[in-house]
Amino acid sequence: MLSFLPVLLISGCSRVGPPKVEGTDGPLPLTEYRDTTVLDMHDGSRLSWRLKTQRLVRWPGSELVNAVPVDLTVFDSLGVLLMRVKSDSGAVDEAVTFLLAQGHVHGQSSKGMDLRTDSLRWSKTLNQVTTDASVRVVSENGDILTGRGFISDANLDHWQILSDVKGVFQQAGDRAGTLGGKSSGSSGSGSRSDSGSVPRDEGPL
Repeated sequence: MLSFLPVLLISGCSRVGPPKVEGTDGPLPLTEYRDTTVLDMHDGSRLSWRLKTQRLVRWPGSELVNAVPVDLTVFDSLGVLLMRVKSDSGAVDEAVTFLLAQGHVHGQSSKGMDLRTDSLRWSKTLNQVTTDASVRVVSENGDILTGRGFISDANLDHWQILSDVKGVFQQAGDRAGTLGGKSSGSSGSGSRSDSGSVPRDEGPL
């Protein structure tokens, strides 16, 4: 069973309850943490996720806990890093079964696969990472692919770009097969070389 344990790292970090604000008719947060906050999420005694953020807030009537920004690390059963995701903002459900990351999303697998998009959903229940947005993928082999729509296992090891695929492949002449409008990889490999515009790499995490 998962546990949801916030750990406040900075002594100046504060937990803010619903304040009394004169002249404010809008909803006020049920709970709010400011400054550096770390959420350790466990599956039994095993550390499963670690979420670092600067602001964590939950609003009345919502089961989501919102974070700004997002720095999520996912671990395997031995505590080894599997995947890391950074974004401008995000949200987790109260049961901590998924993360929704939004804005300048940057994901990296432990094997070196690099993913950039505008939004990404990580589901523990489905063991999947998905998005309907445009994506840019750099595989561990150095292949660069762009397209729309993406689905992967939760570790970003076995992935697929769903449509509008364009790419530049390393050693494309040594590879066989057809793309058929999609591109997939288990080691980030592709099957056809298409020239096309590729967004600028913003650098490592």
